[in-house]
Amino acid sequence: MKRFLLCSLCAAVLASCSQPQFAEGIEPTPRTGIVGRRKQLPLPAEKADVAVIFVGGFTEQVLLHFREVYEQTPLLPCKGRQLRAYYAWDSGTGNLLFHSTWKLQRDLRAFLAVNPQADVVLLGHSYGGSAIMDALRQIEDVPHTGKVLVVTLDPVSRRERSKPRERAAMVDYWVNAYCSPYRNVRDVAAWVGGPWGECPQADANVAFSGKERDEDGRRYAHVYPEPMFRETPEEGGKSPYELLLDACERLNIGLKHE
Repeated sequence: MKRFLLCSLCAAVLASCSQPQFAEGIEPTPRTGIVGRRKQLPLPAEKADVAVIFVGGFTEQVLLHFREVYEQTPLLPCKGRQLRAYYAWDSGTGNLLFHSTWKLQRDLRAFLAVNPQADVVLLGHSYGGSAIMDALRQIEDVPHTGKVLVVTLDPVSRRERSKPRERAAMVDYWVNAYCSPYRNVRDVAAWVGGPWGECPQADANVAFSGKERDEDGRRYAHVYPEPMFRETPEEGGKSPYELLLDACERLNIGLKHE
């Protein structure tokens, strides 16, 4: 078993060494390399119309699955300047015992102080989903007239503050995708933390059956966020990505909100 886990870890690290494919127009410029891709890309406190923030889960800095989503997702079809950021679920503190989203909170506060009218789009996978909601609940005192859109991909609870699974008051639209039932041993982190599953407070819930396979032939599983973001479930309807694009158009994301 130990040999299997070690081989899996080595394979994941070697796979992450391959040259990433970045969507055009991303700024700040994403880091590359085996070390650079594992570092946070904080949201800068610069003038912008839209901030798009990706927050990965518990094993993100090893597997880099959500990092790939961040790298390959095109600019949203919004007007104005878009800034993009990338964080781990604990904001890169390496703190496994205590609830820590303070870096994400700090950067959001600084960005909104410069851009109180800006729109904010947050995408979180696994523990990153609960980290997003927690961070937003902690900055509700910040003056802000823009819109806030949230996409959670199979979110998982993180200690006491995220267990209620409550929607933050400043969220204008929430898409929640989840995989059920879990049928992959690699999804143990989701079971330990506590998967949210369907969230009644979300504006849209998209369920992916663990019995079905994605476009690459793998069963839908917690460990693979990209298919749950991009693909349409067997039951039909739109993918979370398509729902996000619809919301951007409907809510005029990128246009100043007085």
